[in-house]
Amino acid sequence: MMVSALVFIPLVNAAGAERVTLRLSQEQDGGEAGRACMYIHQGKAEYRVVQANEVCPATLTVERASQPG
Repeated sequence: MMVSALVFIPLVNAAGAERVTLRLSQEQDGGEAGRACMYIHQGKAEYRVVQANEVCPATLTVERASQPG
């Protein structure tokens, strides 16, 4: 199991959503079923599953609704 610090880079797009880049927080080897990749931002988790012979991407970019401010 690998654990690293969470870092995000907010980018605002024209639709009012933010593009947020998440860093890999944790990964778990599921054997032949593949690897589970977990990315956490503001208490919410994003999960991805990759093939058993692949590695989890170091970053993941997602779109989140912008906070009124």
